Parts: sequence; structure tokens; C-alpha cells
Amino acid sequence: MSDSKFDLVVIGGGNATSLAMRAAEAGWRVALVEGDLLGGACPNRGCVPSKLLLGFAEVATTIRHAARFHMEAQLSGIDVETIRSETQAATIKAVDGRIESKLPENCTLFRGYGRFVGPKQIEVNGEVIEGEKVLVATGTRPTVPKQFEKVPVWTSDHVFNMEIVPKSIVIIGGGYIACELAWFFASMGVETTVLVRRDELLSAEDREVRALFKEGFCQEVSVRFKTSVADVREVDGGIELNLVTKGDGGEETSKLIAERVLVATGRESTTDKINLEAAGIEADAKGFIVTDDHQRTSAEGVFALGDVTGRYFFTHSAAFEATYLGNTWLDGKEGTIDYGPMPHAVFSYPEVAGVGLTEDQLEADGTPYVVGSAPYTSAAKGRAVKERHGLCKFLVSPDGTILGCHIIGHHASVLLHEVIPVMRWRNKIDSLTDMIHIHPSLSEVVRNAARVAHKACEQA
Repeated sequence: MSDSKFDLVVIGGGNATSLAMRAAEAGWRVALVEGDLLGGACPNRGCVPSKLLLGFAEVATTIRHAARFHMEAQLSGIDVETIRSETQAATIKAVDGRIESKLPENCTLFRGYGRFVGPKQIEVNGEVIEGEKVLVATGTRPTVPKQFEKVPVWTSDHVFNMEIVPKSIVIIGGGYIACELAWFFASMGVETTVLVRRDELLSAEDREVRALFKEGFCQEVSVRFKTSVADVREVDGGIELNLVTKGDGGEETSKLIAERVLVATGRESTTDKINLEAAGIEADAKGFIVTDDHQRTSAEGVFALGDVTGRYFFTHSAAFEATYLGNTWLDGKEGTIDYGPMPHAVFSYPEVAGVGLTEDQLEADGTPYVVGSAPYTSAAKGRAVKERHGLCKFLVSPDGTILGCHIIGHHASVLLHEVIPVMRWRNKIDSLTDMIHIHPSLSEVVRNAARVAHKACEQA
């Protein structure tokens, strides 16, 4: 085999890196192509730095809520610059080197952006390499609306590498990225305003959870709903936005100036940069690579995983796909990929987690279902943490099959993991009601909601 030919070429050094390393350790000659930081979005400009920042937000919010526990407390000062530098040191400045140092000898790292020049042939830095197998894992990038393209706005690609924490910030968007980062900045004392075109936040969540989240979040962060940006320009002291807000009496215009603007309106495919046509790889109308249930693309010997497929946009789903391909290629395991129930969480205030279908989806499909829910206050531990917006909600078919579970409140992402295995192994709601729960634990909220759902099934 020549120096330009490999058993496996991986384009994208994010979640696919683990598979590249595993293949190299098994004796494959592997090429890993990455033009940016190894580790991808998650540890450098996504999941990990954001959650490190939100750890500080949680403490600040708890202190501000001390009066709920009949205590007097106040924040005498927040060292936001140390928070910023400490987070960057643990992520952006550390991850790339740590991963490179662990690459096996059989894994050759190409520092550059790869693009197809032929079937299974990739050009990087003027050199053409070829793989017996090729894996595309180039992820997505933040979407920037045209009106912001000529203004120095932040996206999630920039915010975690900020050189200084601003005194004021406007955040465009009502999804999980916007809500998580807005909570951080607001909790740090930054003058924070969120602009949302709709009258809701987290539009993909179950409607009851959306309503509770809106109520709790807006007590912590200033949000302007039904508001769009008509124009934006750079001015002394920051960025000026001309806004249009829809109300019952018509439209109102206003101006807002902030030191920084963060655009968090979604993410888009990166495949326009890698010349899929040269490889014969089919993409959908939005540019996402079409894959089957073996992670195969339309091109022989070319596979794809992660956000670039447009299937799921979670680090945990991409990691699952990498494990699946490793088990298939290296361990000879056969069968299609089986994701099971795909969970998600929003680490804002209040915390949100969900798995399965929402009421809106079930109604749209005409699927029969019953609802069983319980507030956090139904359990002693729920009352102890004084969670005002906490709720666990089950959507269950009349025969007891769990169709969806949606939780909002303290440690929602942890509580959801009681439900995921039950759904994964096709068990029913009585698997939760018949299980002994530690008393008094927060997990009793899940059990209490399951009991309500089980009773609703019996009466259906």
C-alpha cells in the first residue's frame, strides 16, 4: 500500500476520531483529516464549554434564590474573567493537543480541510489520499442570516473563545443554544436580551413543558417575543439593532444597542465545502448526506455519521453511530443500527429533558394516547428543592406502551434516564410503577407520574 492509500480515511476530527483510533489500534492504516481543532464542536465550541459555564450560572442562580429557603444571601462579586479563562483552559486550549497525543501510530493526522476529487479520493493541502473506506463526519455550522453577515456578530463558534465577557449582549433565537447561553450571561450580571420571532421558546418541546419553561426562564432573562430584526449596523459602543415587534395593535419599531450580538438561529450542513458530486454521494435538499440504516451513503465504500447526515443533531447520537460502525467493521457484528428512543436535554433554567413523541406529534398522527403527569411537589425531595416549575409528564398508549416522557425541573436530564431503559427494551408503564424507588428521592416524581399514567390506561 502506497503512502497515499489507507484502509480508512476519516474526514472530520469530531466524534469520528474515536472510530479512527479504534481502527488504527486494530491494525488498519488510518488517515484522519481535520482543518480545525480535534474533538469537533462538542468539547471546543459546544456541549462541554457551555456546561462548564452553566455550572457557574447554576450557583449564581441558587444564591439569588436563597430567599426561597428563608435565607439572606447576595452575590458580592462575580469574577467573570476568571470564569472565562478557566473554561477556555479546560476546553479550547487543552482538548486538541490531548487528543493528538493519544493518536495511535497507525493513524496519520492531516491538518487541513479535505474535499473529494474522485470516488474515495480526498484532496487535503494539495495532496490526494485514497481510502478503501471513507467516513464523512464534517458536522454542521451555525446559520447566519444574511442581514448579519457584514456585522461582527458572534455564533456558537465564537462565543466560547471570547477574549472578554461583554457588559451587554443581545441573543437572537429561542432554541436550546440561545436559552442556555442567555442564562449564563444573565446570571453573570451581563445585561442580556433575547429576541424571538415567535411567542414561545424551545418550540420542539412538548407544549406543557414549553409553557412552564417560558414562565421560569423569563423570570431570569429578559425576552422580547414576536420580535424580528429589521436592520443591524455597527456603531460606537457595539451593535445597533432596529427591531419590529408584532402586537395586538399592530407593529411597533424600536432600537436596541448592545456591546455584542450572538446569533443562535440554527445550524446548517457543511457539505458544500467537500465536493460530494466528485464522490457520487447523494445529499438531500438541505445538503445533508443521505444514509441508510448501515450508515452507508450512495457511494460504494463511503459512510457518514453525525450531524452531517441530518438525522440527529446530538453528540450522543454521533458517538453511538461511531460505536456501531466500529462494531460492524472491526468486530464483525451484523445488523442495522438501532437507536432506540433518542433522548435530549436543555441545560438552561429550568432544566428540560425529553424522549419520544410530544402531544402535538401524537395529535398530528392521530395516535391514541393518555397523559399521566405529576409535579415535583408530589415528592418530598421535590418539595425540598423548592422546584416551582417542575413536572414529569408521560404520554402512553392505552395498552401501557410509553410513547414519550417530558420532564422539566431540577436534574431533569438525570431523572429521564430512569425512563430511557424502559422504552429501549419495549417495556410498559407498569415497569416503573412496580419498581421500588428510594424514598425520599427525586426519582419518586417519575414514579408518581407513572402511577397517574398507569391509572389512565386502566380507565381508557
